[in-house]
Amino acid sequence: MDMLGVTREEAVLFLLSLQDRIDLIVQYCKEEYDEVVNNQRGDSFHIKTHFHCDNPSKGEMAFKAGDVFRVIDTLHNGVVGSWQVLKIGRGHQEMQRGVIPNKSRAEELATAQFNATKKEMNASESRGNFFRRRRSTHRRSKSLSRENWDDVVFSDSISKFPAYERVVLRHPGFVRPVVIFGPIADLAREKLAKDYPDKFCTPLQDDDKTTNSKCRIVRLSNIRDVMDRGKHALLDITPNAVDRLNYAQFYPIVIFQKTDSKHVIKQLRQGMPKSAHKSSKKLLEQCQKLERVWSHIF
Repeated sequence: MDMLGVTREEAVLFLLSLQDRIDLIVQYCKEEYDEVVNNQRGDSFHIKTHFHCDNPSKGEMAFKAGDVFRVIDTLHNGVVGSWQVLKIGRGHQEMQRGVIPNKSRAEELATAQFNATKKEMNASESRGNFFRRRRSTHRRSKSLSRENWDDVVFSDSISKFPAYERVVLRHPGFVRPVVIFGPIADLAREKLAKDYPDKFCTPLQDDDKTTNSKCRIVRLSNIRDVMDRGKHALLDITPNAVDRLNYAQFYPIVIFQKTDSKHVIKQLRQGMPKSAHKSSKKLLEQCQKLERVWSHIF
């Protein structure tokens, strides 16, 4: 087995899994060994979390979905089960040092959290919920495999992502889509598209042929068409779809319009046609819930 790029934890687990006699081919390199010890060289890679860890085990740190860490030791204290990490803050600065569950433990925690969230959503009786749109029971969720991303439909169902996703810091190299959430998000998208047509554009929407409803869907291929023209694609999508876009490496710019008063919302939406009329109280409740549940995406 080629051990190049293997973490300390993976190397130990591999050796422990071998049942027969093991023959090791080693080379005496004291200078390299001393350099590793003196410079504390070892594991070093970045991960992004896809679940909340609000009640960590003793000695471990809490974190939210969307947090980024640099893993510096996958065999903390010489024992399999925990990773030592450095939390990455704003400006890409390494801030807090701590310990988090290793990949296998994290997958168990993330799966339990996913199942609990799915159960809660299924029990919800709100048909007009902000995070759920009416859909036919005949619609099937698209696979998250990369080969199906071109035809993905941004459905309202929640998606199961890996607990930890390896990431690297780099410039995207393309014009990123823009997603706006908040009580006047629809007005903001309309104004950007109208006042700056050379920079912003709403991608084409296709009819949803999987249902008998008049729902419209946005495909990644249509978003790519806008990006290829050097413009920001203005998207009206669900918060869960933002996670899907990030996983598909589209990395949208997400803007959250925060307000603490329904009177401010009412004032900002004055003069709008009846077709654009929305309850200020309901918009405020949606805004508060969005910030409480999905703050990690913006």
